[in-house]
Amino acid sequence: MIFYLSGSRSLRIGSFALFYVAQGLPIGLISIALPAWLAEQAVPVSQIAYFVAISGLPWGFKLFAGPLMDRFAYLPMGRRRPWVVAAQGGLLLSICLLGLVPDPVGNIKLLTWLAFIVNSFAAIQDVAVDGMAIDLLLEEERGKANAFMAFGQVAGFSGSAAACGVALVYSGIAGAAAVLVACVTFIFVWGVIVRERFGEKLVPWTDGHATKQAISNQANNWRSIMSNLFKVLFLPASLLLLLMALFWRIQAGFWVAAVPAIAVNELGFGSENYSSYAAIIGFMAALFGLVFGPFIDRSGSRKLLLIGLVTMGCLHVTAGLLTGLWGQAWFQLLIFVGDQFVGQIVFICFIALHMNVCWEQVAATQFAIYMAWSNLARSVGAGIYGEVQPMLVMGQEFLIMGGSAFVAAGVLTTINFKLHQQHLDDLRVTS
Repeated sequence: MIFYLSGSRSLRIGSFALFYVAQGLPIGLISIALPAWLAEQAVPVSQIAYFVAISGLPWGFKLFAGPLMDRFAYLPMGRRRPWVVAAQGGLLLSICLLGLVPDPVGNIKLLTWLAFIVNSFAAIQDVAVDGMAIDLLLEEERGKANAFMAFGQVAGFSGSAAACGVALVYSGIAGAAAVLVACVTFIFVWGVIVRERFGEKLVPWTDGHATKQAISNQANNWRSIMSNLFKVLFLPASLLLLLMALFWRIQAGFWVAAVPAIAVNELGFGSENYSSYAAIIGFMAALFGLVFGPFIDRSGSRKLLLIGLVTMGCLHVTAGLLTGLWGQAWFQLLIFVGDQFVGQIVFICFIALHMNVCWEQVAATQFAIYMAWSNLARSVGAGIYGEVQPMLVMGQEFLIMGGSAFVAAGVLTTINFKLHQQHLDDLRVTS
């Protein structure tokens, strides 16, 4: 059987969700299971924050991958698929190397930089998949597709966090890497056998040709890419979105660096239990987002994003003010479930909103820059937390998170998306 993404809506959405599982898998190990395990091994919080900040940097460097993918492609295999397959191959190899680190606790720097390499390949795949989605998804199916893609990512890192959390305790880093290798191999094979459009090559040595759509969308020179990119990237709405993303993702960086250490050191969680706890709630949040996806298309991503940011701010401020309740299981569940469920809606709306402000001429590069910026901001947040943590008293990290979410919501209210669409229409006419 031959699979073409352009010929089937279900195949498109299902494949993009599966590819998002692949990029979620290393997140579960690197951002959830390993920080909790390192905390249990009595690694200082400052070193854990260093690990989180440095290993997460590739998600902020995606802006460099976007232009390369727009400029260079092996079109007979599709405009984006060769990049997807190559990135998944690199992801497999780098995970194997990560599993070979001797004494991870005593070699934090080596562990950190190998995790950096793993995330580099995951981030490259992310850019390629996003570019493929923008090329192939119809506008009316983007909301649903984003919900499935977000579900795939959360399912990937939730399952990975749970499985790797157990593997780290019983088999060490080698066992955790083996879990990821088995999963990524399956998705790599799927990336090889599915094609973008009818007539393209399966692999370089098989029959096929570049399609008219791929040829017409491919940029022929750097000047046109950069010129069109600057025209749209520096529109007022675009700049304000970047500012909004900065504050939201700084909050996320604080969360990913602070919460595992707090759970293990302050609340008595074992690293295995924390990873499983985070995985189960994360997966439930992903299911919630999957059901909620079509509602986003009807109600508008901006409105729901604003509600989500304000709600998240309230949750974090509540956690920061009521530190006396941290030991209560119901309160832990309230804050953690609230953050994950609201965060899933914010994530889906965030992605949909940024797709809608992209200009087709440079959509892949523009979208990659938005996503890279948001992930770089998360690493910045984790790094800031590592610096200020010794000066904070119990609960203040959550007050900072809440304040950051409120500022992001305030920025969002100032953005005029109707005016932005008018600017895009003018660019389409003059281009």
